[in-house]
Amino acid sequence: MLNKKIIAAAVMSLAVTSAASANNEVSPKLSSLDSKIGKLEFVNEYPTEQTLQTLTDARKYQRATQAYIWAVPITSMADFILTFKESLNLEFGDLMRLNKPADLKYGITANATTDYVVTWVNLETEGPWVVDVPAGPSAGFVVDMWQRPVMDLGIPGVNQGKGGKHLIIGPNQDVPENTEGYHVVHSTTNHALMILRVLARDPAEKEAMIAATRLYPFAEAANPREQKIEHPNGRYWSTSQPRGIEYWNRLKWIIDQEPMHDRDGFMYAFLKDLGIEKGKPFTPSKKMTDMLTEATFVGEAMTKDIDWSGNLEAGFYADGTNWRNAIAVSTTQRQPTHFELDERAAWFYEALTSSKGMKSTTPGVGSAYLGGYKDSDGEWLDGAQSYKLNIPANVPAKRFWSVTVYDNATRYLIQNEQVIADKSSVMDLDKNSDGSIDIYFGPKAPKGHEKNWIPTNPGEGWFSYFRLYGPTQEHFDRKWVLPNFEKTSH
Repeated sequence: MLNKKIIAAAVMSLAVTSAASANNEVSPKLSSLDSKIGKLEFVNEYPTEQTLQTLTDARKYQRATQAYIWAVPITSMADFILTFKESLNLEFGDLMRLNKPADLKYGITANATTDYVVTWVNLETEGPWVVDVPAGPSAGFVVDMWQRPVMDLGIPGVNQGKGGKHLIIGPNQDVPENTEGYHVVHSTTNHALMILRVLARDPAEKEAMIAATRLYPFAEAANPREQKIEHPNGRYWSTSQPRGIEYWNRLKWIIDQEPMHDRDGFMYAFLKDLGIEKGKPFTPSKKMTDMLTEATFVGEAMTKDIDWSGNLEAGFYADGTNWRNAIAVSTTQRQPTHFELDERAAWFYEALTSSKGMKSTTPGVGSAYLGGYKDSDGEWLDGAQSYKLNIPANVPAKRFWSVTVYDNATRYLIQNEQVIADKSSVMDLDKNSDGSIDIYFGPKAPKGHEKNWIPTNPGEGWFSYFRLYGPTQEHFDRKWVLPNFEKTSH
């Protein structure tokens, strides 16, 4: 037991210290400060007029860069809706089919090895929508405007590839009557995006599945509309964030149509400070336009740092390789201690959508995404340099694997004269005697290895996804680890 005299002395010392602190100034008077935002001057603690302007400009600029990072997921989705309707002249529920290079040109980090059908629905204007998915090998999902999963479809979904009807209900909408036989889900936003990958390898089965995929308002259930399916055929459509003032125009356009969620209330206050307020006109002055335009470039640069720096904990894949788990955000976009602001911005800057199937931890189900941005020397992948990627035998993928190259400026499939952006295990590739496969990357085809070559462009940076469809336990246990890109002299 502590001596009572020692305790009494300690208490007395604390009291004397507290009294002395109470009689002294808490801090020296503020008169001037050379800060990172400029010189700040005060008279009798009041900021000067110039200081007030400096502080106001800095506050708005900082809020704009952080609002950019926060809004990354929803602005790319807004641009997608607008170009889906205005550039492609498609209506809600029409299916956009993607299975040719010209179709996939504007699909951010699209997979070039599977057929897609894609569409949008508006739950506010037409009520609940039916998504009728046929039986067969497919994998897809519906996501809300913040790219949070609403439901998985196909093999990763509730029907496990056996087909069935789903019903999407909008925010604050009641479940209609006579929904027996439907899988009913709620979306937290008025707009929702549906993407379905058709994995059938037999051409006849693939065509039959696509023809049998149907979307229509529940109000038309007794007599559904004819399903329209159309290819973009090279016409422009966008799945990435616009730059400059258009970023803020897209953001204003979509927040006017979508409900505000409690988690975003303070960010809406940031937007209000920038002149963007739900339901009110956005008419920025020239000064504000110039500031917002610059803030998009700085905000995008900050997002690149978050994305490509490799500092996200959830991005770690395995020791001894520079490959990362590309999808470092959880499907809920939250952790017990925080919302995943940076993780969300990183993934949705370079990609579009997420789903439980894309983050599957069940062996043989869904997919896994590895992102490659640097070579074995830790240097960024360069379109003027030649590389080799050795893919060891026995890739832990139940269905197949693919490696795809993307232009890091657009995050779209790399555009080259040969129209080659990917290689996969469903292709006829040359194999090594040990069962491994070498894939080559560079501006010139390596002699004797043309079949395994993906052309890159000098003057352009690039990155790659290595996808495992139906990842097996060896992937989750890291018993099979993908090696680094190695520079070659080819």
